[in-house]
Amino acid sequence: MGDKGVIETCRRLVRERVLKEMLGTVVDSVGGGWKVLVMDALTTRIVSSALRMSDILDTGVSVVEDLDKAREPLPLAAVYYITPSPASVQRLLADFADKPLYPSVHVFFSNRVTPDAVEKIKRSKVLLPLLKTLKEVNLEFVVVDGRTFVTEHPHAMIRCMGERSEGARQEFEGELDSIASRLVTALATLHDYPAIRYKAGKPPEPGDAPGANARSLLTQKLAQKVSERAMVLQRAGGLPARESCELLILDRSVDPVAPIIHEWTYEAMVYDLLPVEDNIIRYTAETASGKTELKEHVLDESNDGIWAELRHSHIADVYTQLSRKFQEFQDKNKAAKYQTGKASAGAGISNTNIKALIQALPQFREVLGRLSVHIFISSELKNAINSRSLTDLGELEQNLVYGEKNSQDLMQYLKGKQSW
Repeated sequence: MGDKGVIETCRRLVRERVLKEMLGTVVDSVGGGWKVLVMDALTTRIVSSALRMSDILDTGVSVVEDLDKAREPLPLAAVYYITPSPASVQRLLADFADKPLYPSVHVFFSNRVTPDAVEKIKRSKVLLPLLKTLKEVNLEFVVVDGRTFVTEHPHAMIRCMGERSEGARQEFEGELDSIASRLVTALATLHDYPAIRYKAGKPPEPGDAPGANARSLLTQKLAQKVSERAMVLQRAGGLPARESCELLILDRSVDPVAPIIHEWTYEAMVYDLLPVEDNIIRYTAETASGKTELKEHVLDESNDGIWAELRHSHIADVYTQLSRKFQEFQDKNKAAKYQTGKASAGAGISNTNIKALIQALPQFREVLGRLSVHIFISSELKNAINSRSLTDLGELEQNLVYGEKNSQDLMQYLKGKQSW
C-alpha cells in the first residue's frame, strides 16, 4: 500500500474507525445514554483484533452481545455491527419479529448491503420505527499486527485453486467476490485508491491437474473485481480521486517453496514450537517471596517493545540482541551493574540473574520483567531446537530447496527420527 498505510498502523486505523465513525456517532438518550453492542462472528473478530474491551466501554457501551445467541430484552439503545450476509440480516430481523428486543436501534453493516436486504428491513413493521441509523461502514477485515491484515477466507485455496474451482463455479466466483469486497474495505480504511497489478497465471497445458483453467485466471479475475468495487466506492467519495498506492496481486505459485521450509525468525519459531494461545504465552516465574507462580504474557507489538523490535529477526540475532539489551541496562544503571557484579564473573544473561536484579532493584521491575519474559521464551526455543535436532532439519530443508539433497536424503533423515 501507500506510504500512509505503512506509517499509520492497521490496528490504529481500525480502532479509530470503530470508535469515531461508528460507536462515537451514536448519541441516544434511551437507557440513559448507555448502549448494547451486538456483533456476529466475523465482526467480533474484527473488533477484537484492534480494540480492548476498555476502549469499547469508554464509548458508553455497557454490554457486548453475540448476534447468534439467544438474548434477553434490554432497555438500552442497540448498536448492531454486523456483516450484510443473509444469515446476519435474518438474525437482525428475528430480534424484532414480534416484540422488540431493544427500544432504539443503530445498524452498521461491515460491507455493502444488498437492495434485497434493505427491502427486508423496510418491511419490518417492528424494526423500522425504532431504526435510527442504517449505514455501511466498509470495515470487514481482521488485523494481525500493525502492518498485516487478513480477509478471513480459510477455504480460499480449495475453492479458488483446487479441483472444485471449475466444477463449483458459483462457489469460485462467490469466494473471489467476498475477497475483493473485503480488500476494498481495507482500501477504504487506509484511504488509498490503488493502481492494481497482478501476476498473469500460467496457461493450462495437457496433463495439468483439474482446475488449471480457473487457476490461470485467478489473479486477473480478482484484480478485475477489486477494480470494479474500488471505482464504485471512489465515485461515492470513499476513496481518493487519484491513484495513491499500488496493489500487487499474486497467487501461491509465485513462491512455492515457502510452505515447505520452516521460518527461523523469532515470531515464526514461537508460534511453531511453543504453546501460544490467542497470542498469550504462559510461563512460570518466581515471586519476590520465592514462590513459583504461573504468569501470562500477551505477545502484542503495541504493549511489548521488545516483541515489536525482534519478532521478525532471525533467532540467532534474537539471542545476540537480548544479551546486548541486558548489558546495556547494566551499563546505564550503576546499581544494576553493582548487583550483577556480586554474581559470579562471566555468569552472563539468565533468568536467575534478572530475578536477582528485580529483587534488589524493584524500581526496574517492569523493564526487567519484560526482558525476562523474552529470555525465558528464547531459552525455551533453544531447548526445543536442541532436543529435536531442528538445526539439522533446517539444513536439510535448505539443501532440498537448492537441489543439494534429494528425497532419499529426506527418507534417511525421517527414518532416524522415528522417536517423533
